[in-house]
Amino acid sequence: MVDPQPYDQVRLNPAAAGITPGTVVVIADTVDDEPGAYVVWHLEDHPDYQDWAATVTAADIHTITRITATGDVRAWTPSP
Repeated sequence: MVDPQPYDQVRLNPAAAGITPGTVVVIADTVDDEPGAYVVWHLEDHPDYQDWAATVTAADIHTITRITATGDVRAWTPSP
């Protein structure tokens, strides 16, 4: 399928980045010189929004959700 991109919302695999399973985070950016690595933040309405960030790999991502400018929503599980 398609690799995650900044602004995609993701759910991580259990224990990834030390957050509660099922928590939705947003991909803030890619990591230069580290293909398949992403900086993630909590969503704006999360209490730790401004106090937390993590770097995860594509293998840490369980589900990707992309919301387009036209409001289309597509969700998928990345392939290994």
